[in-house]
Amino acid sequence: MRECVKALGRFDTRELTLVDREWRGPQPGPEVVALDRVPRWTMATSMAPELAAARGVSRRCWSSAFDSSALPPWFVDGFAELTARRAVAPLFERANNPPGFAFLEERYFADFVPRFVRIRLMSETDGAPVTAYRTRRAFGVDPRSASPSDRDALAGKMMLTLGTLERWVGRPVFDEIVAEFVRVGKERPPQLADFERVASSASSQQLGWFFDQAFRSSGTFDYGVDALASEPDSEGAFVTTVIVRRYGEAQFTGASGPRIGEFDNGRGISLRLAFADGQQRTDWWDGRDQRRTFRYRSPAAAVSATVDPERVLLLDLEQTNNSRTLGPRQRAAAMRWASIYLLWLEHLLLSYASLA
Repeated sequence: MRECVKALGRFDTRELTLVDREWRGPQPGPEVVALDRVPRWTMATSMAPELAAARGVSRRCWSSAFDSSALPPWFVDGFAELTARRAVAPLFERANNPPGFAFLEERYFADFVPRFVRIRLMSETDGAPVTAYRTRRAFGVDPRSASPSDRDALAGKMMLTLGTLERWVGRPVFDEIVAEFVRVGKERPPQLADFERVASSASSQQLGWFFDQAFRSSGTFDYGVDALASEPDSEGAFVTTVIVRRYGEAQFTGASGPRIGEFDNGRGISLRLAFADGQQRTDWWDGRDQRRTFRYRSPAAAVSATVDPERVLLLDLEQTNNSRTLGPRQRAAAMRWASIYLLWLEHLLLSYASLA
């Protein structure tokens, strides 16, 4: 409730009734908050009961704070999920080191037996409904779709959109955007255009370039390093060539309006180059071209190149192509595959022992 009050202001409601609905029983009435169903046997680190309670309260608060009839359902769902995760994260961090809001929990034997996996779920990028958007089938989902089957995927995209916006403008400005949007919503039924206007005004930036891609396009964001080479020249220095590529249709430009001649308009995509002597170089690109070539001359050879090293663009889900490294990496690859094999063997032995 404290997180809801931070985002939405105080409520007139004196009390809320939460109901853990029966698995096969009748659905509770609209006067109570029906919690998502949680398996009876869960690991404490999954935060499943806490998330169910937080989501139920957050959804009720966001749906009753103002008239959201002019907004798509996935827009409100994304804000409700963000508020719920902000409430659960401090509870998780009481017993676990930050960051994250839960640890991954797998389930076996018809989802009856829980299995703890030491993989942190980050508030901005992991867990449902983000997983619904991560699936290949849902990557191209249209934000204008009214199909109920697309609602979870669009709510996941909304979560990543909010996370990207927060990292672009900063947490204080983002919270100011939310507070001002809620104030507008309590005066009249708000629309998506109101959120875009408030965000641009509060951040003192023209953010239409971002919302066009996030709210009015089914295109996907995907930037990566296509090639990296670093060769010595005749004078003893090294010439490094980096080719950065836009694999997706969506563009993260960092500014509205077209280019002026050959000059970039915006600094949406960053590129960080690391050299063998410990030096680093960071450049920016407006992300419009399908390919962009960067060239450097340095006293030491380059060892790696990374696109978006600060992970600002959370909507870029394909992270495996975001960096390239020069030099052998056979040892790291061997350790990774050995770990995967040992984990598979462990699961096989556990399954066999349980049935023996």
